[in-house]
Formats: sequence, structure tokens, C-alpha cells
Amino acid sequence: MAGTARMLKPGEILFRTGEKADSMFIIRRGSLKVYALKENEEIQLALLADGAIVGEMAFFDQKPRSAHVKALTQSEITEITRMDFEKLLTQIPRWLVTMMQSLSGRLRSTNEKLLHTERALQAGQGASDFPLMPLVRTLRILQLLTLELGQKDGAQIVIDQSAALEWWLMLTGWSRDYFMRFMTTLQKMGVVQKRGDSGQKIVLTGRPRMLAFIEFMAQLQPKLTQDSLRDFSPAWIEMLELAIAEAQESGYESYNVAVLKLTKGEILKELSAEQKSRIAVDICKLLSLKYTQSSVDFLIKITPKQAKSQLIFLKMLWSCMSDRLDRLD
Repeated sequence: MAGTARMLKPGEILFRTGEKADSMFIIRRGSLKVYALKENEEIQLALLADGAIVGEMAFFDQKPRSAHVKALTQSEITEITRMDFEKLLTQIPRWLVTMMQSLSGRLRSTNEKLLHTERALQAGQGASDFPLMPLVRTLRILQLLTLELGQKDGAQIVIDQSAALEWWLMLTGWSRDYFMRFMTTLQKMGVVQKRGDSGQKIVLTGRPRMLAFIEFMAQLQPKLTQDSLRDFSPAWIEMLELAIAEAQESGYESYNVAVLKLTKGEILKELSAEQKSRIAVDICKLLSLKYTQSSVDFLIKITPKQAKSQLIFLKMLWSCMSDRLDRLD
């Protein structure tokens, strides 16, 4: 496949979003930038150098270009037209062409999700009503960036921290300090590890846990107001831990735990019956647990298997709030 040689000057645009894709390109020498535009600002998607292929996504799925590409340095490229490629189809297995089309579709979907997230962030949906807005948005962005920037390393996913930070800053406009605090908290929660002498690589070791936590936060969002987490404290976690332990000891799949009789905890033993009841009500409302309240006791229906997962997420939420990830200051 010979193709056609082309030279690009620094700053010269190879193609723009929305243009018809009749070719893909191989970079022989030089450096190209793939980017999206946000109010005339360039949001970098990728930097490509010698040997890389660009434009193949739209070329294979036969849809308009999904990004802009321009040369950063004097660059030599080879243009492969559809006619050039079709000459090779007889030598390429059909399954390989189908696979390339499928991968292109997935990449396009990821780009669209990222741009949709950016528009939602810009619109500020629910920002004034949802107290954990910064945390939830950062989690969602990280989820999408694992698809866009992540590279598989065995069972783990590795992301370049500087690229993730640049994307995050572009999408949110928030401070670098918040992003770094967020990463430190995820390390403590066992979701990520840092790799490299200066921690320049983010290793996503707990992706299933992160995705489950995002889902948990999404379920909480309709229930949360500025007041609903005002009294959130380790006492909530201790009460749920003790309630789960008692329910497990019962041997039943579900068990009604009398929370006013929970006295083993270091925190709970210092609280009055009224304080315990107030905490129990808050927990039940937050986690949608069934309860019965009387003048002499407060019963919470605990299903240990489900409550254990909720306890893990509650601890993760407390870690985030302790590290001030519920606010931007």
C-alpha cells in the first residue's frame, strides 16, 4: 500500500470535526495533535508521533470526523485513501476489517461521552442542590478517562497522570489541588496506586469498586441535600457495622436489629437514646433501609449481604468528605 506522501507545516490543520473521512494517515516523521474545541479553546485528546495512524476511526466506520488534527512540528505523512485500502481488502481477513470497525465505533462512543460530560459540567446541572457535586463529577470524569486514556497492563489499567489532569482541568475549570487531593484519597481507598519515581502514572487497581461507588453515589443523589449529610460522622459507620454483626450472628437472611441496644461501639456507648435514634433515621433514609420506631426501641431491618456493600461505600464516602472532596475550597 504505497499511499501519497504529504508534508504539513507547524500549525497546519490536517482535518476538522465533521468533515467527511475519505482517508487515513500514517505519520512518517513529526508530531500531530488530536483535539476538540470548546469555545475556541483546544481540549487535547492525544499527541501522536512517528509511526502512529490518525483518522482511522472515521475511515473505518464511515462517519464524519470526530475531532480536529493539526501538525505541531514539520511533519511528513502518508495519506491512504479508500481506493488504496480497497486494493488490500482481498489480502485482509474479513473478520479483521469487522474488528477494526467495531473498535472505531467504541472509540467514537467514548469521545461522545466525554463531550457530553463536558457539556453537562458546563451547564452546571444540579450543582446548587447536590452537596457532593465535585466528588461525583470527578468520579464520572475519571471513569470516562479510563476509556479514553487508559492502557491495559494485565488486569490493571494505567493512565498518564499529567494527561488525566489536563483533561480534568479543561472539563471542570477547578483547581489542580482538588485533583491531587482526589487522587490521594483514591489511593487510601485502594482504588488507585501511583507508579514511577514521581508518581506520574495512575494505576487503576480497584476499577470495579470505583464503578460500584459511582453507582452508589448516583442512587444517593436524589436523596441528598445540604442538610442530609450535615451530621454525617463515624458514628453512622459504627452503628451500621454493629448492626451488620448482630444480623450475621442471628443466622437469618434478614434481621431486625434493635439499635438502641447497641452499646459495644466506642462512639455509640457515649450517645443517648435520642441521639442513636436520630442517627438511625438518617442512615435508613440515606440507604433506603426499612425501620420501625416505637417509644421503647428502634428496629432496623438488616440484610447483611446488601448492608456490607453499603458499609464499604459509606466508609469511602466518609474518606472523601474527611479529605474535603465534597467542596472545592
